[in-house]
Amino acid sequence: MIETRLLPTDELLRSVVSKVTEIRVRENEMMQEIAELERRGAASELGYKDLAQVLRHAVRWDLTTAKKWVTTAARLSGAITPTGSELQPELPVTAEAVAEGALSIEHVAVVAKAMETLPAEAEAPLVDYARDHEPNEVRKFGEDLLYRLYQNDPEPGDTEPAPPGNEHIMRWKNGRLEIRAKLDKVTGAKYEALIDPLAKP
Repeated sequence: MIETRLLPTDELLRSVVSKVTEIRVRENEMMQEIAELERRGAASELGYKDLAQVLRHAVRWDLTTAKKWVTTAARLSGAITPTGSELQPELPVTAEAVAEGALSIEHVAVVAKAMETLPAEAEAPLVDYARDHEPNEVRKFGEDLLYRLYQNDPEPGDTEPAPPGNEHIMRWKNGRLEIRAKLDKVTGAKYEALIDPLAKP
């Protein structure tokens, strides 16, 4: 094994990046196993309340960490239906990127949070951005994406403007009756039918 202190800086950095990618790939494999334990009902089989409690005991994670892994595993794994067919993961594009070692579980949490308010087609650009940025930047990008998608929508408290109603004004001026009207098609036709006979000599 080469002494790390003898390696050039760029080579040492490449080695770190490579190892982080390997770790993420292994983490994804572990999440697939966690998802399978969940599918099998391992918690009930082993006498626990839920799988997070199993992992807390077996791996000595704190409960918050265990729950995070169980939740992330569920998001990245397809469910098995009663007929035996497999459903797509909740976050399919994210799952592919995680399997490649491109994203951490922190990235997954941020993407999942953003996708609660974004349409399904927003996952791909969000994941593309996540491949090159840290989780906090991905969160901001998700918020910006949400704003750009819905900036022209009415605010929740806004009411739609009422359609213009019919207008009909009559007034006497200098001994003559002035009539002005703005009517919709149906009302206008009825009005015209009433006025026409009166307008004839």
